[in-house]
Amino acid sequence: MKRILDEKGKGSYEFLTVVVVCLILASILLVLAIRNGEKEKREVFRYNAKTIGINAIDYEYRKASSIVYLYELIDDGLVSEVKNNFSGDKFCDYYESKVEFEDDKKLVTLKCGNYLIYRQDITEKDYSIYRVNNWTFDELSGNNVDVKDVYSLTKNGKDLLGGYYEEGLFVKLVMDKYGEEYNSLKDIKKDFDVLEKKAYRKRVLVD
Repeated sequence: MKRILDEKGKGSYEFLTVVVVCLILASILLVLAIRNGEKEKREVFRYNAKTIGINAIDYEYRKASSIVYLYELIDDGLVSEVKNNFSGDKFCDYYESKVEFEDDKKLVTLKCGNYLIYRQDITEKDYSIYRVNNWTFDELSGNNVDVKDVYSLTKNGKDLLGGYYEEGLFVKLVMDKYGEEYNSLKDIKKDFDVLEKKAYRKRVLVD
């Protein structure tokens, strides 16, 4: 038996077809917009890392420091706080973000939320981007695991710095708070109790 559609029914069918097509196109455009948005965020991320690296050269020249942390550049007025374009904290991590000077290389690290540019030579054209989880004291196994020693400053059982930090940063924070004479881990241990732990995190290449 033939199905008979009057003009009204035919029009409704065509209208629904147009609606479905429009929804599909809208979904495709939304996906493309999200992808382009992520691409722009990553390019800004790379640009910020290079800016930090360039400004750290001037700071290192004046201070003769082998590691320059983002918080030092901010305190010195060379850069402002770096906005985090990804999810999480409003600004990029000013303690984990740094520039290391090794021989003739200048290696920049920038951490914003769960995204990381890790020890990239600032002269390189493109920077690799990683996704990381937070540092944990629980041992992790498998591939792509970073491990580092971290230190906490205590006296009479009281935490004096509010957390654990890698050695270079730890020494700088103690010097900032208690004086230039505490310029090494050995000197700090003379007057304070220093707790040491190993910290772990996963780091996976995403771009």
